[in-house]
Amino acid sequence: MSRTAALLVTAVVAVTALAGCGGDDPYCAAVKEHQAALDTFGEKRTNAGFAAYAEAVRAIASTAPDTSKDDWAKLGSVTDGVLTAQKKAGITLQDMADTDKVGELDPDDLSTLNDAYDTFNGTTKQRTAVVKDVKDVCDITLK
Repeated sequence: MSRTAALLVTAVVAVTALAGCGGDDPYCAAVKEHQAALDTFGEKRTNAGFAAYAEAVRAIASTAPDTSKDDWAKLGSVTDGVLTAQKKAGITLQDMADTDKVGELDPDDLSTLNDAYDTFNGTTKQRTAVVKDVKDVCDITLK
């Protein structure tokens, strides 16, 4: 489980921050509006931070151009999947580093969590695509 948790933490940290957004384009405006949630994602490994990121991604997906809409939607879906799995298991993201708490999880819940984390960690292609799309469409460089 600690390997999966470490991969999730790596993915969380790897998700990028946004800098500036120009124009009145709804997509770019949505990126700018949710910049704080995107900028801070991974700094605090909490359910609240993860939920704010999921909300931001969903909002951006709703305005995204066809070039990235599916990628944004996938990121929102897998992030929601992690939150749902954690809620079902009765554990928070911040408690995933506590081996005693993780050790108390029901094996089915642990399996569900691992699947959700693996799915989230498997979105490298989508994260790369949205970074490129935001740069191309909004001239925003993601860090």
